[in-house]
Amino acid sequence: MSDTQEPAPGELLAHGRAADVYALDDRRVLRRYRQCAPFQTEREAKLIEHVRTHGFPTPAVHDVSSTDLVLDRVAGRTMVEEMTRRPWTIGAQVRVLAGLHELLHRIPAPDWLDHAPIGPGDSVVHLDLHPLNVILTPTEPVVIDWTNAGRGPAGADVALTWLLMRTGVPDDNVVLRVAAAVGGRYTARRFARAADPSGETLRGHLAAATRYRLADPNLRDDERAAILRLAPRSA
Repeated sequence: MSDTQEPAPGELLAHGRAADVYALDDRRVLRRYRQCAPFQTEREAKLIEHVRTHGFPTPAVHDVSSTDLVLDRVAGRTMVEEMTRRPWTIGAQVRVLAGLHELLHRIPAPDWLDHAPIGPGDSVVHLDLHPLNVILTPTEPVVIDWTNAGRGPAGADVALTWLLMRTGVPDDNVVLRVAAAVGGRYTARRFARAADPSGETLRGHLAAATRYRLADPNLRDDERAAILRLAPRSA
């Protein structure tokens, strides 16, 4: 672990609710958290290395400080961008997303990982594995943003992704929010068919996913309202 942060970062590539991502050069990016729990970045870096050693596609970590991660820079569109540009590929993309869940959940949680925010379980769970966090490179899809990852039940990770797609609201303009509301319902249905054909996973884990999501301090008011409207029908 480095004791000092990187020098002043370069171009802002992404602005998230908890962190910003900057270009350092053509091979590396800097992910800088605005607020960090103690040892959060170290745990995240260690877990990224764990899933990478098990063959899961995610950027390598080059350096860590108390608020920063320096990672491989990944070239490609996000899965959301691909779905928006080519909506006829949504079915294929959600099958890829379901496959990434299945691949990740085969990886056993390491003994040192006691971070289980969505409940007890033995799988590595990402807890933010939705189309905005998948980058489509020329060779394979790559999963980013392991801020929330930990150990837990695989089914809860699937249920949470469905809930995020069904009720998530972009931080952009009103037109995008309306498009997300309509497209999110359709995409969530397609994902459920691919990841949970029997419906048993959603029925068994949606309550835990809902509790986890409602506890998120970065949740928007309109997202909270959407979850609460959905909860009686999905209970």
